[in-house]
Parts: sequence; structure tokens; C-alpha cells
Amino acid sequence: MDGSLLVPLLLSGLFWSSSALSRQYHYINVRMSWPEAQSYCRERFTDLATVDSMDDVNRLVNIVDAGYNGSVWIGLKRGTQKRWRWSNGENTASQYYNWASGQPNEDGDCVAIYYGSWHDTACSYSRYFTCYIGSTTYLIRSAKTWSDAQSHCRQHYTDLPTIHNSAENNQINRILLSGYYIWIGLSRDSWEWSDKWSLSFRHWVAGQPSGSSGSGNCVGMSRANSSRWAQYSCDLESPFICHGGPRPSAPMYQFMNQSMTWLDAQIYCRARFTDLATVMTMNDVRRLVNTVDLGYNGSVWIGLHAVGVRRWVWSMGAGAISQDSMWHPGEPSGDGECVRSFNGSWYDESCSTVQPFVCFNDSTGFVISETAITWTDAQSYCRQHHSDLASISSPEKLLGNESSLWIGLFLDSWEWSNQWSHFFRYWRADQPSLSSASSNCAGMTRFDSGKWAQYSCDLQQPFMCHGDDKLIKKQIVKLKLSCTGKCTLNDPSLQTAILNEISKKLKSMGLESDRKLSWRKGQGGEVFHQERKP
Repeated sequence: MDGSLLVPLLLSGLFWSSSALSRQYHYINVRMSWPEAQSYCRERFTDLATVDSMDDVNRLVNIVDAGYNGSVWIGLKRGTQKRWRWSNGENTASQYYNWASGQPNEDGDCVAIYYGSWHDTACSYSRYFTCYIGSTTYLIRSAKTWSDAQSHCRQHYTDLPTIHNSAENNQINRILLSGYYIWIGLSRDSWEWSDKWSLSFRHWVAGQPSGSSGSGNCVGMSRANSSRWAQYSCDLESPFICHGGPRPSAPMYQFMNQSMTWLDAQIYCRARFTDLATVMTMNDVRRLVNTVDLGYNGSVWIGLHAVGVRRWVWSMGAGAISQDSMWHPGEPSGDGECVRSFNGSWYDESCSTVQPFVCFNDSTGFVISETAITWTDAQSYCRQHHSDLASISSPEKLLGNESSLWIGLFLDSWEWSNQWSHFFRYWRADQPSLSSASSNCAGMTRFDSGKWAQYSCDLQQPFMCHGDDKLIKKQIVKLKLSCTGKCTLNDPSLQTAILNEISKKLKSMGLESDRKLSWRKGQGGEVFHQERKP
């Protein structure tokens, strides 16, 4: 029997979103040093794994390959300053303290309460301790080191207690034994999370961390030891765990060959696409250049504009540095907008000064060049031959070098239109200029390798948007197919095969990019219905 079948074919963009109260963790079964793992995670996700609780610890363990019992990198590393913090990870900034007179006096890094007042003492001492669960605190009359007391509390209760105010301090003091030093949840360390997360949960193995030099400045977790943490040399190559959702795929750029001011271009891009173009890598730069019409050689707006806040940021694009950094005393002194490292300390310097520099390579780590050049030229060299100028996470990396070295830190006062917190910049050699105070918007040209310059925001010129075109709606196309004999076109496997063939044909015609094809089902759940000839 001859017949023809009609089927509506639905073409639409594929959108997916998700949210979760807890972090997404990703186990990467590739061996890298800690800095290489950090760079990998920041490029593809958010950062190396940050851990806030025992629930997070258990989730980390469960994603590591069952057959692997070695250590895996997490995002904890040694910082430069010690801070007091609570066992359950609460931030201690502007917290309540009840130190005894003359305390803390550097006797140790753990805290015991004695007649209601706090004393710092060696964590290795064995003492009675307190645990809490809910709003109730318990006195445990079994002498343990601070770490063992912490483990006991986490196993049988919630944790060693946090004391927020004088009322809670008095409440705990009422259950204590007179004349005894009793552990509470306060201790001190110099460790910090790669993403600068302010909470400070720790899960060390017994005897860790060690204060001895050479014991390692980066932290790994092991499935074989109840998922506890230990410190290792940052150069050790291990698998690692990242956190965060996958980075957005490379943005789709759209060249708008109509002249507008920067603000009007921003409004246009936000109405029709996502925003003015945001650029995060050299690959993005090259794609931008290739998107501009070949016949146009002027400048085009991108989404970068000047703001009033100046901050020190990394050339590789990571976020602004924390206050806890490696500046030499008295620095930054206002000598310049670029940074050199000498004997593990940072100094601000004029970017036009010539000196050696240090690059970071995703495969080999830090690479020092003894050629003396300006900061901008050093940045260009590192991006051409490696990844970028180095981001320095610990002073030990460059202590052995006897000369000053440019690193990737520079002073920046620019921001992306969509407020994306990535600090990749690709300025022309003489840009940006502080003397051009009224030129607060950035443009790109096809020549000079797509480098950027600043212009007056009132200048009218073409511009680059990013994102899908909102004017492109779902398209429904009716297909009329013919068959001879028994038609089995409602077979799902055959429908999939037909879609694949249609997709290939559309791509060969340049009519499909990242669009999704799907069948539209009619009444009864069937895609096809048969039209019989009279």
C-alpha cells in the first residue's frame, strides 16, 4: 500500500540548568602537581575542591575511583599568616574571644578553657574536652590530644564547640571541672582554600599538619585513611578533585556592523543576545578576530569598561588577590602598576622596567626566563610559548632565584559588562593609559593580533555581542515522507536514524550549529500519521 506520512519536526535550542545546595565535585584521574591541578580546575570548573563539613568529606571519598588508594589533591594550601578558627569551620572574623590576661602567648596552636578564660597550649597535650550536638554541650572525661578530641566529637556528637558570646562561654564553664584545662574548638593554622573561601573546616590525619620546613605546603586526601588529609610537596603529581559546575562553553560571538556608542551597543546586545562580548582566553581573542567582517579594519566595542575600583589581579584571569598576600613590608608603594617577585616577596614596579620573568606552563609548571623585557612583552611571550605569566601561590616557588622576576600580578580598574569576575586582558603595548581619563570603554581591532585599546564611550562604532540570538525562535518544519509496503516509521530506533541523517544534511548546508532536532509527537504519542490516497 502506498501512503505518505506527515510529521512535524521541532528545531529548538537546547537549554539546561541546575542548582544544588552543595558543591558539585569532579574527580580528575590525571596526575598533576598541585599548581597544575589548580590551573586545570580554574579553567574548566571553579577551583580545586573546597570542603566545609564531614558531609562534604564523605561525598569526596565516594567520587574517587574505588581501586585507587593514594592521595588526591584538594584545594587547601599553606598561606603566609596563622589565623584562629573554629573546628566546625565557622569564620572567626570579628568573633568573640575570652583570652586570659597575657593570652595568647604562643605556647601552642590549640585552645583550652580554664576557669572560664582561654589559654593557647600545645595541641599534643592530653586533656578532657567538650563536645556539642544541637544546643547541648557535654564534658568528656577522657584525656585526649586536641586532634583526637576533635575526632571523638565528630564521630559521636557533632564537633568540638564554638563559643560565640559570653553567655555561651558561661554556659560551658558551668559544666567544667574546677582546676582542669578543657579543650574547646578553637585552634590556629596558616592553611587557606585555593578559592579564598572564608570557612576553615579541617580533617587532618593524626600528626598533621607538621610545622617543620620541607614537610609540604599542599594538601591531599586519601581514601585509605578514613579520607583524612595530609600535607605533601606541591610538586607531587596526583589525581585531584575540582568543584563547581562546568565552565560555560565558549561564547558564541556576533559581529554587529552598525555604529553605536558603547552604552547603546550594550543595550542592544542585552536585548537581542546576552551582553557585549566577554573574553576569557587567547582562543576567545582569535575567535573574535575571525568573527569580524573581513572588509572592516576599524575598532569594534567589546564588553570591557573602566570602573572606579582598582585591584591587583592575575594575568591568567583568576580573581583579585586577597588581603593576605606576599607583599614586602611597605609595598605596594605606588612605584608602578606591575609586580616583580624577589626572594619570595612582591614589589610594585613600573611596567616599562625591563627584567627577567617567570611563566606558567600547564604541562611543565613554572618556567623562568633570564631575558630582561618589559612586563607587557613578558606577558606576550608567556602567552605565545607557554600559558601566561605566572600566578604565584606560595613564596617558596621563587626563593632560590637571585634576581627580580616579573610575575602575572598587575593593577586593574576594568570590568566586564556582564560583571564576570575574570581578569584576562589583552591590551595594546601603550594601553590602558591613565592620561586618557575620559576613555573608559574598550575596543578591539582585527589588526595587531586583535589587541585592545581604550576609547571614549561616546564614539560610535560596530560592536561584538555574545550569546544566542533571541530573535531566532523555535522552528517547526513539516516533513512528508513516502514509503512502499508496510511502514514502520514510528519505530523509535528508525526515528533516531532519520534525525541523524537530517542533522548531517543541515550541517553540510551550513544551516545547523548547536541546535537540537527533535520529533513532535501528536495525539496518542505517535510522531507519524498516515495520509491515504483516495
